[in-house]
Amino acid sequence: MKRFLFTIITIALIPAFIQAQLPGPNPLPDKLKIGVVNSEMVMQAYPEFRRAEEQLGREVEGWRSERTNWEAQMEIMQKDLIEREKKLLTGQNTFSEKRKMELMMQLDSLKVTYQENLNRQVGMEQERFNQRRMELLAEVLETVNKSIEEIGEQQGFDLILDGANGNVVYARDPEDITDQLLILLENK
Repeated sequence: MKRFLFTIITIALIPAFIQAQLPGPNPLPDKLKIGVVNSEMVMQAYPEFRRAEEQLGREVEGWRSERTNWEAQMEIMQKDLIEREKKLLTGQNTFSEKRKMELMMQLDSLKVTYQENLNRQVGMEQERFNQRRMELLAEVLETVNKSIEEIGEQQGFDLILDGANGNVVYARDPEDITDQLLILLENK
C-alpha cells in the first residue's frame, strides 16, 4: 500500500516538475484525473479469467498423466540403479577392482543422467505451463485492456493505475518526453 501511495504521489508531482522546467505556456491541465483499477479483483471477478484458468487446469491434468508415466519409467531406472549399487557394494558379484570402478562410474553417470532428465522434465513442464497460460489469457487481457481504455476515454481520465501493482494501465494521449528529459539532463 505504501508503494502504491508513493507511486500516486510521484505521478501527481511529475507535471509540476515538468512545468517548472519547461519554458512557455502550461502544456499540462490544471488537474489530472487519475483512476485506479485493482487487477487482482478483476481477475477474481471476471468470469473469462476463471474460464481460462479452468481450461488450463484441465490441460495440466492431462500433463500430469504424462508425467506420471514418465516418473514411473524414471522410478524403474532409479530402482535398477540402487539394486546394482547394492550388489556392487555388498560384493555379491565378484569383480576385479578395475571392473568395480568401471561399474561405479557407470552408476554415477546413470545417476547424473537421471537427475538431468528430471530437471529437464520439470523445466519443460514449467515452460509449457507458462506459455499455455499466456496463450489462454492473452485474449482476456486484450478485452480487459480495451475496456480500461474505453472507460479512460469516455470518462476523461488522464491516467489509470493498477492498484495491485502501481503500473500505469492507461494514459490519455501520452507524449514521449524522453528527448526533452535527456536535453534537460545534459544541461545539468
